[in-house]
Amino acid sequence: MRKISIMGKLLAGMLAVGASATGWACGEAGNTRPIKLVVSQQAGGSTDTLARMWAETASRELGTTVLVENKAGAGGVIAAKYVLSQPADGCTLFLAGVSQMVLNKFAYAPLSYKPESDFTPVSVLTTVPFVLVANPQTGFRSLADLVAAAKAKPGKINFASSGNGNSTHLVVELFQKNQNIHMTHVPYKGEPDGVVATVGGQTQVMAPVLSTAMPQIRAGKLVPLVLFAPKRLPDLPDVPTASELGLSGLDDLGWMGVAAKAGTSPDVVKRLHAASQVFLADRGTLDKLKTMQVVPMPGPSGMLMQMTVRDTAKVQEALGSVDFQSR
Repeated sequence: MRKISIMGKLLAGMLAVGASATGWACGEAGNTRPIKLVVSQQAGGSTDTLARMWAETASRELGTTVLVENKAGAGGVIAAKYVLSQPADGCTLFLAGVSQMVLNKFAYAPLSYKPESDFTPVSVLTTVPFVLVANPQTGFRSLADLVAAAKAKPGKINFASSGNGNSTHLVVELFQKNQNIHMTHVPYKGEPDGVVATVGGQTQVMAPVLSTAMPQIRAGKLVPLVLFAPKRLPDLPDVPTASELGLSGLDDLGWMGVAAKAGTSPDVVKRLHAASQVFLADRGTLDKLKTMQVVPMPGPSGMLMQMTVRDTAKVQEALGSVDFQSR
């Protein structure tokens, strides 16, 4: 019995050493804690779902517990500031999207954090397709119809958004600039309200995310004109992408990724990035993202910050004169 006990202890010790070599220990010895992925939206939405999917894969790949912590409010400023108040050890991560990394610079100017210098990129995860839709009563059946009407009567067409500075606002402003047209912006308190207004005819067009628009498109209450997505999607095989119609730079505006606090060890970032790429290659993940109408975006860790810089320049050019806070 004693020999068995000794062997058991040796085996347990060997397993513990193996776990510490391959696993992840946040905090000091004897005071370890789980990794936290901080999300700036409430629990239950699609962003939260994405975060929990990533956390499940990361837990398995990193050999430790990864928890999702929701800190909603102020467009993600609260969540960002919380992450930046924690040590730069890779144990508190930020689900960073275009709103938190780019649009907040304009919506909450002067922004209380600096995305490019305060965070280090881990991985881009996904992009959410937007679809420009019209109320059927407008008679618009193509993007060309809308552009012709907008040029004939500048400012007479109203477009809805989820709010000033929101990505649903940004995509239409960029589209207008590209086509040299002017429509009147009508911000709502959320995407559902904007869609309801467009269905009801209070506004004529909107560019919601595809998952929000699809039920109304299927019901014939909205007409899809163009997809702001990298490629055509199975749910709307006959709707062209922006790039097909010659609109550049509008394919991946709704991106989401993972960032760590600046100063986090490159080795830690490398392991987090590797776990993210496993997540994006997993068949179960891909099937789930497809049902969510979200497009995976694998790539190097630096792509997150490259997109931040790129889209900041886009927004500055298109929206620099728009006062988000007074409209």
